[in-house]
Amino acid sequence: MYCIIATVICLLYVFWDVNYFLRVAFTIGIGRLFQKKCGINDTTTIYGLCTTQDVDIFLKHMNNARYVRELDFARFHFYDRTGIYENCTKVDGHVLQGASSIRYRRTIPIFTVYKVETKLVYWEEKTIFIEQKFTTINDGFVRAVVLSRQNLLNIDSDTLFRGIPGADQKPECPEEIKHWLQAIEISSAKLRKKE
Repeated sequence: MYCIIATVICLLYVFWDVNYFLRVAFTIGIGRLFQKKCGINDTTTIYGLCTTQDVDIFLKHMNNARYVRELDFARFHFYDRTGIYENCTKVDGHVLQGASSIRYRRTIPIFTVYKVETKLVYWEEKTIFIEQKFTTINDGFVRAVVLSRQNLLNIDSDTLFRGIPGADQKPECPEEIKHWLQAIEISSAKLRKKE
């Protein structure tokens, strides 16, 4: 019996990123158990530790791919705490990553505790824009800043934010997002020409 269980666990780890799914469940579960719901204008926070599984080839600091992975956990946590996830599932809608821009300011050393703060900074009818920051706890230094454009499928922003505090006043589009959207459009136009 133990041999079968061990085999199943091994196969799961071979064919699936089990730790990813466990971390998603853990992050959302901790949020539901110990944190209150929040509004659209609130910032949510999750914590992490740079371990040996997160480092790059030099074994000194977090590799770039791990930053992106941590963003997923923080974003899912934000969606759950604000009620965005619940509103999405009611209408079979989806929020999908459309673009992201990461500015790395300084590395996160191995065995360092950090936090990822997530906040909604702007939205349009079919897209929302999220800003996320990686900050090390020991010195309060912002190690990376990330902007993400999330595309809304089968749902619009009015439905997505229904009943969520703070959604009644849409913020002005930040200057950096205006310029970023221009850069995205230039890139898209170049690809369209090639096709």
